[in-house]
Amino acid sequence: MKNKFLNIALAFIFLGLASCNDILEEEPKSLLTAKFLESPEGVRSALYSAYSDLRYFYGGEGGLSVTCAGTDEWQRGPDGNRIINEYGSGLRDEGLLANTWDWGYTGINTANAVIKYAAGSGMTESEYKRLIAEAKYIRATWYFILVQTYGALPLSLDFISKPSTVAVRNPVGEVYAAIIDDLEKAKLDLPNRASQAGRVTAAAAYHLLAKVYLTRATNLEARVSTDYQMAYDNAMQLVNNKGLYGLELLKNFFDVHYPRNESSSEIIFTVQRNTDPIYNDLDPNRNGNKNNRSSFFFRPNYNVIAGGLVRSTGFYYGRPWHRVRPTNFLLNKVFEERVDDTRYNNTFQTTWIINDAATIGNSAFAVGDTAIWLPGTENFNRNMKALRIFPPSQYFGNGGQTLSIFPSLNKYNDIDRPTVADASVRPFIVHRFAETYLIAAEAAMYLNNAAESRRLLNIVRARAAFSPSRTDGQNALAVSRIEARTPSMTDKIQGINFILDERSRELAGEYMRWWDLVRTRTSDDPNHVMLLQRLRDTQWDFQGKNIQNFHVLRPIPKSQTDFTTVLFPNNPGYN
Repeated sequence: MKNKFLNIALAFIFLGLASCNDILEEEPKSLLTAKFLESPEGVRSALYSAYSDLRYFYGGEGGLSVTCAGTDEWQRGPDGNRIINEYGSGLRDEGLLANTWDWGYTGINTANAVIKYAAGSGMTESEYKRLIAEAKYIRATWYFILVQTYGALPLSLDFISKPSTVAVRNPVGEVYAAIIDDLEKAKLDLPNRASQAGRVTAAAAYHLLAKVYLTRATNLEARVSTDYQMAYDNAMQLVNNKGLYGLELLKNFFDVHYPRNESSSEIIFTVQRNTDPIYNDLDPNRNGNKNNRSSFFFRPNYNVIAGGLVRSTGFYYGRPWHRVRPTNFLLNKVFEERVDDTRYNNTFQTTWIINDAATIGNSAFAVGDTAIWLPGTENFNRNMKALRIFPPSQYFGNGGQTLSIFPSLNKYNDIDRPTVADASVRPFIVHRFAETYLIAAEAAMYLNNAAESRRLLNIVRARAAFSPSRTDGQNALAVSRIEARTPSMTDKIQGINFILDERSRELAGEYMRWWDLVRTRTSDDPNHVMLLQRLRDTQWDFQGKNIQNFHVLRPIPKSQTDFTTVLFPNNPGYN
């Protein structure tokens, strides 16, 4: 592979552990050499560096571009990338798609260092087994990201300390086998509960393993007949033993994503950040690739739409980069039901409150009144007092509208950023327990256990019906109505479409949708991949007009294909 990918043996950042904060704490010390890796301190430092490498993806714009852009959930916002969102020509040259490859192999080799050196470093057997298990989980995470995104790719399971310009693409079946082997072993040596926030647990391994089996089950090149059963069994290990792992769905969906709840009983794995800029990225100029900018990407430019609004670090304000906006399909079809199901109102911000008296410009309004209201329908209460009201026809991209206004995803809102310009200091939630139920439900459906699939779906949906503003009786009635709308799950085409919609209602914006659409299909016909079907068949949005069969994989970066001394073919359609 290209030198810059693999010649990193001398480029690790030494990251020390500060247990006083009870989180995975890091600080720069020195360069990590191969000799240093032979010591317990060196192995621990390599592991902390491997954890840190996950920040490149989770919370960054590269991760957003790979997982959210150009799907049935998200389309281009005013400052979004047109080529990626609309599958235009030039995808091969897009760095936002390419850097995941670079970061992935950096993270893999860091994990390989831990796996190679831990046992001989002089630490106790129980410690080195746990550290190796954590490193295998991280390595499996990166390979799972890469194989879903790019397909066949180089499989390197040894620490590489010398540069090489030779690489071959291993078949996807071999990559999946390596991922599964890592996770099957890791789950046996990981603790059931984390000793520090952000550390990998057995629950994280079971959850990811279930997702890997579910994904491999639909891959025509790699699938194994037992994949759905293994997906179900690993997910149900958590569902049936949730007390052992400290897992439980929160009562109120809104609380799941509220700042400072990233270590709740619903959270399985997070990528850590905090208010220390050195911990987050070692970059005092806020320009680092490890910054968590997730709170920027989904937000409209609210403060120039109406008077009385200024950017702030408050929960409902923040810094807008408006890279993506929710598609009409997501808003109008997926989130069509908004009475019994609370997730639309708990997922999207539709009201902005005046927070600056000096710029209101209308004597009839004061701080605390409504500046912007998005009623979500063309038929709304015309007597509502607001400076600006925007029905759906007036969102950005609808009917020629150019103002940056649309419902704003609130899952990444942050109340702890030091200043408006700073990136988020929140840990990024990667896996949570609600998705475990959805994985098990999908596997159960394909195992012809429709009743079990429906039961598991309704556990998640029943939580979605809870509102603290309703009485117990009203909540019970909402639960009965929302559960009644769940299909029987006997028709698998109807079922997978319902599950995809349910995953959107539950997981919208959580850095996984593109993979969901590539993973799911309605038959063994390669053209029935849901990414293709949903973007081609829906009439809600425009980005599907350019979608081609080969877009189910992203292009291999030119930095890889152009700098190997042997032929390194790109994915079809990108040569």
